[in-house]
Amino acid sequence: MEDNKSYAVKSYSRIPNDAIKYFKLKDLYLLAGLYNSAHYTCDNDICVTDITIKQLSNLTGVSQGYIGDYFLPKFRKKSFGECTTRQFEFKIKRNNFKLPYPNNNYRIIRENLFSDDSLSPEEKGFLIGLYCLCINNSFRYDLSDTEIAKKLGLDSKTYRKYRNALIEKKVIWTSYDAPMALTYVEYLSAKVLMYPYLGYKTWLDLVDEFNPTEDEVNHYLLMVKDVA
Repeated sequence: MEDNKSYAVKSYSRIPNDAIKYFKLKDLYLLAGLYNSAHYTCDNDICVTDITIKQLSNLTGVSQGYIGDYFLPKFRKKSFGECTTRQFEFKIKRNNFKLPYPNNNYRIIRENLFSDDSLSPEEKGFLIGLYCLCINNSFRYDLSDTEIAKKLGLDSKTYRKYRNALIEKKVIWTSYDAPMALTYVEYLSAKVLMYPYLGYKTWLDLVDEFNPTEDEVNHYLLMVKDVA
Protein backbone atom coordinates (compact mmCIF):
# COMPACT_ATOMS: atom_id res chain seq x y z
CA MET A 1 0.00 0.00 0.00
CA GLU A 2 1.39 3.41 -0.88
CA ASP A 3 2.39 5.75 1.92
CA ASN A 4 -0.79 7.58 2.94
CA LYS A 5 0.32 9.62 5.94
CA SER A 6 -0.20 12.90 4.06
CA TYR A 7 -3.87 12.16 3.38
CA ALA A 8 -5.02 12.52 7.01
CA VAL A 9 -6.73 15.87 7.59
CA LYS A 10 -6.58 15.94 11.40
CA SER A 11 -4.10 14.53 13.90
CA TYR A 12 -7.01 12.91 15.70
CA SER A 13 -10.77 12.73 15.31
CA ARG A 14 -13.83 11.56 17.21
CA ILE A 15 -16.08 8.64 16.38
CA PRO A 16 -19.33 8.04 18.28
CA ASN A 17 -19.53 4.86 20.35
CA ASP A 18 -22.89 3.92 18.85
CA ALA A 19 -21.35 3.71 15.35
CA ILE A 20 -20.88 0.00 16.11
CA LYS A 21 -24.65 -0.39 15.85
CA TYR A 22 -24.51 0.58 12.18
CA PHE A 23 -21.09 -0.47 10.84
CA LYS A 24 -18.66 -3.31 11.39
CA LEU A 25 -15.12 -4.25 10.50
CA LYS A 26 -13.92 -2.57 7.27
CA ASP A 27 -16.97 -0.28 7.09
CA LEU A 28 -16.39 0.96 10.64
CA TYR A 29 -12.79 1.72 9.69
CA LEU A 30 -13.94 3.63 6.60
CA LEU A 31 -16.36 5.60 8.76
CA ALA A 32 -13.38 6.60 10.92
CA GLY A 33 -11.78 7.85 7.70
CA LEU A 34 -14.82 10.00 6.97
CA TYR A 35 -14.62 11.49 10.45
CA ASN A 36 -10.93 12.26 10.00
CA SER A 37 -11.78 14.31 6.91
CA ALA A 38 -14.89 15.98 8.34
CA HIS A 39 -15.10 19.69 9.20
CA TYR A 40 -17.25 21.13 11.95
CA THR A 41 -20.26 23.33 11.23
CA CYS A 42 -22.08 25.99 13.23
CA ASP A 43 -24.38 23.16 14.29
CA ASN A 44 -22.53 21.44 17.12
CA ASP A 45 -24.24 18.13 16.34
CA ILE A 46 -23.13 17.85 12.70
CA CYS A 47 -19.84 17.65 10.84
CA VAL A 48 -19.45 17.48 7.07
CA THR A 49 -17.00 16.23 4.48
CA ASP A 50 -16.91 16.04 0.70
CA ILE A 51 -13.98 13.61 0.59
CA THR A 52 -13.84 11.76 -2.73
CA ILE A 53 -13.76 8.00 -3.13
CA LYS A 54 -10.16 8.27 -4.31
CA GLN A 55 -9.15 10.39 -1.31
CA LEU A 56 -10.86 8.02 1.13
CA SER A 57 -9.11 5.13 -0.57
CA ASN A 58 -5.74 6.89 -0.31
CA LEU A 59 -6.34 7.61 3.38
CA THR A 60 -7.52 4.14 4.41
CA GLY A 61 -5.86 1.83 1.91
CA VAL A 62 -9.26 0.33 1.03
CA SER A 63 -9.87 -0.05 -2.71
CA GLN A 64 -11.95 2.50 -4.59
CA GLY A 65 -14.04 -0.36 -5.94
CA TYR A 66 -15.08 -1.51 -2.47
CA ILE A 67 -15.83 2.04 -1.30
CA GLY A 68 -17.91 2.92 -4.36
CA ASP A 69 -19.68 -0.40 -4.90
CA TYR A 70 -20.20 -1.57 -1.31
CA PHE A 71 -19.52 1.01 1.39
CA LEU A 72 -21.37 4.00 -0.07
CA PRO A 73 -24.58 2.09 -0.90
CA LYS A 74 -24.60 0.64 2.63
CA PHE A 75 -23.91 4.05 4.15
CA ARG A 76 -26.87 5.55 2.29
CA LYS A 77 -29.18 2.84 3.61
CA LYS A 78 -28.21 3.38 7.25
CA SER A 79 -30.00 5.84 9.51
CA PHE A 80 -26.65 7.12 10.76
CA GLY A 81 -25.78 10.07 8.52
CA GLU A 82 -26.54 11.51 5.09
CA CYS A 83 -24.79 11.23 1.75
CA THR A 84 -25.93 13.41 -1.13
CA THR A 85 -24.39 13.71 -4.59
CA ARG A 86 -23.86 17.05 -6.30
CA GLN A 87 -23.21 17.57 -9.99
CA PHE A 88 -20.34 20.02 -10.58
CA GLU A 89 -19.72 19.66 -14.26
CA PHE A 90 -20.69 17.22 -16.97
CA LYS A 91 -19.62 13.77 -15.74
CA ILE A 92 -18.17 15.27 -12.55
CA LYS A 93 -20.03 14.52 -9.33
CA ARG A 94 -19.08 14.86 -5.70
CA ASN A 95 -20.47 13.20 -2.59
CA ASN A 96 -21.28 15.29 0.44
CA PHE A 97 -21.49 13.56 3.83
CA LYS A 98 -23.23 14.83 6.94
CA LEU A 99 -22.14 12.94 10.05
CA PRO A 100 -23.41 13.17 13.62
CA TYR A 101 -20.74 15.00 15.62
CA PRO A 102 -20.36 13.37 19.04
CA ASN A 103 -20.03 15.73 22.00
CA ASN A 104 -20.13 12.81 24.42
CA ASN A 105 -19.90 9.03 24.25
CA TYR A 106 -17.14 9.03 21.67
CA ARG A 107 -13.65 7.65 21.17
CA ILE A 108 -10.53 9.35 19.82
CA ILE A 109 -8.86 7.86 16.75
CA ARG A 110 -5.37 9.12 15.87
CA GLU A 111 -4.28 9.75 12.30
CA ASN A 112 -1.43 7.22 12.55
CA LEU A 113 -3.95 4.39 12.57
CA PHE A 114 -4.63 4.98 8.87
CA SER A 115 -1.00 4.58 7.83
CA ASP A 116 -0.26 1.60 10.10
CA ASP A 117 0.41 -1.41 7.87
CA SER A 118 0.62 -3.85 10.78
CA LEU A 119 -3.18 -4.25 10.82
CA SER A 120 -5.58 -4.91 7.94
CA PRO A 121 -8.60 -2.62 7.37
CA GLU A 122 -10.84 -5.33 8.87
CA GLU A 123 -8.62 -5.64 11.94
CA LYS A 124 -8.60 -1.87 12.37
CA GLY A 125 -12.40 -1.83 12.23
CA PHE A 126 -12.56 -4.65 14.78
CA LEU A 127 -10.14 -2.73 17.01
CA ILE A 128 -12.24 0.44 16.77
CA GLY A 129 -15.30 -1.61 17.69
CA LEU A 130 -13.58 -3.00 20.79
CA TYR A 131 -12.40 0.48 21.73
CA CYS A 132 -15.98 1.76 21.58
CA LEU A 133 -16.86 -0.91 24.15
CA CYS A 134 -14.09 0.05 26.56
CA ILE A 135 -14.87 1.60 29.92
CA ASN A 136 -14.75 5.40 29.66
CA ASN A 137 -11.28 6.95 29.91
CA SER A 138 -9.62 3.55 29.70
CA PHE A 139 -8.48 0.90 27.25
CA ARG A 140 -10.15 -1.85 29.28
CA TYR A 141 -13.28 -3.85 28.49
CA ASP A 142 -14.92 -6.42 30.74
CA LEU A 143 -17.48 -8.17 28.54
CA SER A 144 -17.71 -11.82 27.59
CA ASP A 145 -16.85 -12.96 24.07
CA THR A 146 -20.53 -13.68 23.44
CA GLU A 147 -21.55 -10.18 24.54
CA ILE A 148 -18.88 -8.51 22.44
CA ALA A 149 -19.71 -10.50 19.30
CA LYS A 150 -23.37 -9.55 19.69
CA LYS A 151 -22.63 -5.85 20.20
CA LEU A 152 -20.32 -5.80 17.17
CA GLY A 153 -22.83 -7.67 15.01
CA LEU A 154 -20.45 -10.56 14.29
CA ASP A 155 -20.97 -14.30 14.30
CA SER A 156 -18.81 -16.24 16.75
CA LYS A 157 -16.44 -17.58 14.07
CA THR A 158 -15.72 -14.12 12.63
CA TYR A 159 -15.34 -12.64 16.10
CA ARG A 160 -12.81 -15.30 17.15
CA LYS A 161 -10.86 -14.81 13.91
CA TYR A 162 -10.20 -11.12 14.55
CA ARG A 163 -9.87 -11.46 18.31
CA ASN A 164 -7.18 -14.10 17.86
CA ALA A 165 -5.43 -12.00 15.22
CA LEU A 166 -5.19 -9.01 17.60
CA ILE A 167 -4.02 -11.24 20.44
CA GLU A 168 -1.31 -12.66 18.19
CA LYS A 169 -0.27 -9.15 17.17
CA LYS A 170 -0.13 -8.16 20.86
CA VAL A 171 -2.89 -5.57 20.62
CA ILE A 172 -5.20 -7.35 23.08
CA TRP A 173 -3.67 -8.19 26.48
CA THR A 174 -4.99 -9.78 29.65
CA SER A 175 -5.07 -7.61 32.77
CA TYR A 176 -2.48 -9.92 34.32
CA ASP A 177 0.02 -9.13 31.55
CA ALA A 178 -0.79 -5.45 30.96
CA PRO A 179 0.91 -2.62 32.89
CA MET A 180 -0.63 -1.78 36.24
CA ALA A 181 -1.55 1.71 34.97
CA LEU A 182 -4.03 0.21 32.50
CA THR A 183 -5.76 -2.24 34.82
CA TYR A 184 -8.11 -2.13 37.76
CA VAL A 185 -7.52 -4.53 40.61
CA GLU A 186 -11.23 -5.27 41.05
CA TYR A 187 -11.62 -6.26 37.40
CA LEU A 188 -8.67 -8.47 36.57
CA SER A 189 -10.78 -10.54 34.19
CA ALA A 190 -10.91 -7.55 31.83
CA LYS A 191 -8.96 -7.38 28.58
CA VAL A 192 -6.79 -4.37 27.69
CA LEU A 193 -6.14 -2.74 24.31
CA MET A 194 -2.49 -1.80 23.94
CA TYR A 195 -2.40 0.02 20.62
CA PRO A 196 -0.56 3.34 20.35
CA TYR A 197 -2.98 5.25 18.09
CA LEU A 198 -6.11 5.35 20.24
CA GLY A 199 -7.18 8.03 22.68
CA TYR A 200 -6.37 11.67 23.30
CA LYS A 201 -3.94 10.20 25.81
CA THR A 202 -2.61 6.91 24.49
CA TRP A 203 -1.88 3.89 26.68
CA LEU A 204 1.77 4.87 26.49
CA ASP A 205 0.93 8.31 27.93
CA LEU A 206 -1.01 6.72 30.79
CA VAL A 207 1.85 4.41 31.65
CA ASP A 208 4.35 7.25 31.48
CA GLU A 209 2.25 9.41 33.82
CA PHE A 210 1.53 6.61 36.29
CA ASN A 211 3.34 7.05 39.59
CA PRO A 212 1.94 4.70 42.24
CA THR A 213 3.20 4.54 45.80
CA GLU A 214 5.03 1.47 47.07
CA ASP A 215 1.98 0.54 49.15
CA GLU A 216 -0.26 0.74 46.10
CA VAL A 217 2.07 -1.51 44.12
CA ASN A 218 2.28 -4.04 46.94
CA HIS A 219 -1.50 -4.06 47.35
CA TYR A 220 -1.94 -4.60 43.63
CA LEU A 221 0.53 -7.47 43.52
CA LEU A 222 -1.11 -9.08 46.53
CA MET A 223 -4.55 -8.87 44.92
CA VAL A 224 -3.25 -10.31 41.66
CA LYS A 225 -1.65 -13.19 43.55
CA ASP A 226 -4.88 -13.91 45.45
CA VAL A 227 -6.98 -13.95 42.28
CA ALA A 228 -4.53 -15.97 40.17
